[in-house]
Formats: sequence, C-alpha cells, structure tokens
Amino acid sequence: MLISNIKIGAKAFYGCMNLKKITIKTSGLKTTKVGAKAFKGISSKVKVYVPAKKLTLYKKILKKAGLSAKATIKK
Repeated sequence: MLISNIKIGAKAFYGCMNLKKITIKTSGLKTTKVGAKAFKGISSKVKVYVPAKKLTLYKKILKKAGLSAKATIKK
C-alpha cells in the first residue's frame, strides 16, 4: 500500500488485518489530516515506512490514529 496523499480519512485502514507494509512518501502529513481510528485494528506486524526527517513526528501521529504500539515504523 502506497500513500502519497496528504490526508488519510477516518477508519481508512480500520480492521485491515492482512496489511503487511505501508509506505508514506509525503512530508506534509499533519495530525489534523489523519482521521480518527485510521489505523485501528490492523495487524501489529505491519511495517510502516515514512520519510526519515519526519520519523519522530509520524510515530506520534500514527499511534494517535490507532496504530499498534507493536507495529514497526521505519525510515
């Protein structure tokens, strides 16, 4: 799954247990642009790749949007 848009809707990936990899290429993602529970209920084994300069910020944003604490977030 490749995300290049600057907005992720509410419950966008809600319950998608088969996701293994998500790549976020944009550097313009903000907390207000990620919908509630956008990543809630996806596998804790998912690997999320984000821009290196935004790693710390995106970790906070994705966890707030429901991403499991066990999920891997890499640059």
